[in-house]
Order: sequence, then C-alpha cells, then structure tokens
Amino acid sequence: MFNEISFDLEKTLFLSKSSSIHPRVIFISGLARSGTTALLNHLVNLKIGHSLTYQDLPFLFMPNVAGQMGGFKKVSAPRERAHGDNILINQESPEAIDEIFWKNQLGDNYILDKQMALHEPSKSDLKDYKKFIQLHLFKAQQSTYLSKNNNTILRLHGFMNQTILDTHFLFAIREPFAHASSLLKQHVRFLDMHQKDAFSRAYFDSLVHHEFGMHLKSFDLKDEAINAKLSSLDPLDLDYWLVNWLNYYQYLLAHFSPDWILVNFDDLCWQPNEVMRLLAKKWDFEVQEMNIPAYQAPKYPSKENDFSENLLIKCQELFQKLQSICLAIPSNE
Repeated sequence: MFNEISFDLEKTLFLSKSSSIHPRVIFISGLARSGTTALLNHLVNLKIGHSLTYQDLPFLFMPNVAGQMGGFKKVSAPRERAHGDNILINQESPEAIDEIFWKNQLGDNYILDKQMALHEPSKSDLKDYKKFIQLHLFKAQQSTYLSKNNNTILRLHGFMNQTILDTHFLFAIREPFAHASSLLKQHVRFLDMHQKDAFSRAYFDSLVHHEFGMHLKSFDLKDEAINAKLSSLDPLDLDYWLVNWLNYYQYLLAHFSPDWILVNFDDLCWQPNEVMRLLAKKWDFEVQEMNIPAYQAPKYPSKENDFSENLLIKCQELFQKLQSICLAIPSNE
C-alpha cells in the first residue's frame, strides 16, 4: 500500500515533467554468479546509463519526492558485500532492486513454494514500468536505464513482444563447472547466514532474490524433465546446480535473438576494457578512457564422484554453442 500511494504521489507531481524522456532500457541478466554485477558496475562507472541504488530504498516509488525531502544522502565507506567476492558496496552502489517493481505489480503470483514461474507483463504493467523508469531517469537527468535483474528470464517473452519500451538485452554466461561450483559455494554461505540472521533472509525475500539460501527457488521454464530433476536433487550436491545451469541456458538459447549481446564471464574477467569498448561501439555510446583492472576468478578443482560426468558433458556442449554467439574479443596474437 505504501508503494502504491507513493507511486501515485510521485506521478501526480513529476510525471508530466518526465514524460518527454524516451528511455533506452538495457536489461543485464544471466544466471546468478555469471558476472552481471560486474557488467552493471562497469556500465555505471562509464556513465552509459543510470541504475537503481541502495540509496533508493525505501522510497523506491517516489524518487523525486524523496530527493526534494533531503536528509537521505548519508554514504558510508565501501565494504565487501555479503557474497564475499571482493565487490565493494555502499549506499550509492548500483543494485538489483528492480524486481521490487514487479513484485509490487504482480504480488506473489509468480513466486511459488519451490519455483519462480514464467509470466507475461500486461500492457498496463509495461506502461507503469515505463513511467517508473522515466521518473528515476528524470531525477538522474539521464536517458538510459540499466536494469540488472536475474529474474528477467521469467518475463523475457513479454519484453521481446512489446512496443512500449526501447529494449536492449545483455546476457552473461560462464563455463558450467565453475559456474555451478560458485553457485553451490554461495548457497552454502547464504544458508548459514539466513539461519543466523532473520533480517538477511527477509531482505532477500523482499528483493525476490531466491538464487540461493534458505528460500532457494528454481526457475520453472516449462521443461518437465528438468523440473523433475531439480525437485529430486539435493541443492548441496553439484548436480543440482549443473541442472540449474542447463535449465537456464537451454531456455535462453531457444529464445535468443541476434539483436542481443552475450558476454563470456572469462572475457569479462580477463579483458574487461575490451569487452566494454565493444559494448559501447555496438550501442553507439561514447566512453571515456578505461582502465578497468582484470580479475582472477576463483578456480574450482574437480573431484571424482562430485558430479555426474554425462551431465557436465551435456552442459559443456551447450556452453560451446553459446560461446559461438558471444561477443567476439579480438585475439592479441
């Protein structure tokens, strides 16, 4: 109710001023732990667009009203986020809180007991989303909106088949064994955290972050065989996360459009400046000189009997297909 009332107030006071903005919306997505946070941070740092930040909470639906109220600008020193992955955050850091809009519009209709369900936004929802974006861009005095959201896959078909928003899609992939291992590691980490800290559990739920932890939910992408496997496997086993990887990227490949951009996690780690230059060129953005440091991702040694070899082979075959349509990084040779 607070969100609805604050959104109505914001629209009454500022929609006429922001309605002339024709937003360019860049959806940054992928399975969790694929590098989407790094992509978002690089795009924001290069001033390619505006993202929601921690500072937008709790007044997410009235950014301009809250901005005029003042008194909400306290910024603490950066600290490592809860994932323990060397990414530093403070109140001004970009964050994946875009999903709160959809939870506000749709309620819990797509948030099931063990799964997150596919759904198509209505025309009315999309119009409200555009207004929501315009209001945030008006406050930021920008015209490009960056939405980093791992749940975008759930409404991907609807975003593809609408004319209300000017949409661009940026997806990230990661080698399946390392990706599944990273997901398992985070799941164990957040299981412990959520058991000890009720607030962190409630915070994840409020942001609809169910990628790992006590309230883990898989994506129901209408593959009955995959869903059956996910329901039968233990999330503390690597096979669960390999099937989870297969579920997401099979769906993504089946719906892939040549207009989308797919980035390989390893390229983003090892050659971030080249990746961002290519993105800027494809989207016709001017960017300043870049000096993004390379990142050495953790290595995950394999152990016998930790996973099903045939399952990993199937994932790797799909990964090879996806690599062939990734953003091509010129060779240094």
